[in-house]
Amino acid sequence: MTVPLAIVLVIIVGVGFLIFYLIKNGIISGKTAASASYLDNNKVLQAIKAGKAAVENDPKNAEAHYYLAKALLADKREEQALREFKSVSRLGIEGKNIPETEFRQTIARLYQKYNESEEALKEYLLLIKIQPENAEFYYLAGMIFNNRNRSDLAKSHINKAISLNPKEPQYQIELGIILYNEKSLKEADAVLDAVLKLEPNNVKALFFRGKIQKDAKNYNGALPFLESASRDQEYKVKALVELGSCYMSLKMIDKAITELERAVKIIEEEGGAEGLYARYFLGMCFEKKQEFPKAVEQYERIYAKKKNFRDVGERLVQLQEYRKSK
Repeated sequence: MTVPLAIVLVIIVGVGFLIFYLIKNGIISGKTAASASYLDNNKVLQAIKAGKAAVENDPKNAEAHYYLAKALLADKREEQALREFKSVSRLGIEGKNIPETEFRQTIARLYQKYNESEEALKEYLLLIKIQPENAEFYYLAGMIFNNRNRSDLAKSHINKAISLNPKEPQYQIELGIILYNEKSLKEADAVLDAVLKLEPNNVKALFFRGKIQKDAKNYNGALPFLESASRDQEYKVKALVELGSCYMSLKMIDKAITELERAVKIIEEEGGAEGLYARYFLGMCFEKKQEFPKAVEQYERIYAKKKNFRDVGERLVQLQEYRKSK
């Protein structure tokens, strides 16, 4: 018998004895135990069936709802699982055979997935009290605060996460972006510089460092960061648009056109912000080169998707004669 198999058998036997003990002492019902047993043996559909029977038999049994939720989760029925976890929360877990940390982590994740961020935040704040040294809980709470435009609380929680786990670049990236959005460019740049010392090829950090340099009008300083970010598929269009904008500011119009045309060719969502800005800046470049029909083509593509985008309507009026000649 191999060691891993021996360990598995010990766990299965242990689960069996635990369930027997819980039934004998009246801690959980036989139907609830059946659901737990099926789940431990990876018999998910049987666990769901047994869990539903246990809940029907005793709707106020928190353990029954818990094991049914776990089984539903294992079967990827997350929305149904969340309903059962909510029942567990409503009934209460104190004194019950339910691991609190695991339960609260799971329900918090599901709350977030189904846009119940207020409830998710409550769970993460409780988890912080349970495990005050767990950096991830501070980070996740901080991100919810950030989404609610409470950057003060977001920064304090994410800073705490960083202090607990300074080698996790994701925490520092999000702090850097918060600082960037607050226009604290020097602070943001310092944070993202620290990220790139940990992970030199971190695309998100490269992209935002490029944005910071561009916003500080250090266009030449922005270029290498944005060029690196443009090699990544996720950030390609965004980075190419920013590169085009930098070259426009440097009055290198031909280079700007090259980058913006690259962006336009790979636009996936014509009405998205990146696509609209790529075409807008490209149209401006064509205007500067007095290639007005080409400019009109870009502005008309924008106008078809979003009529009130910047001054596109006015530009089309000014270039009316080139629209007629098409």
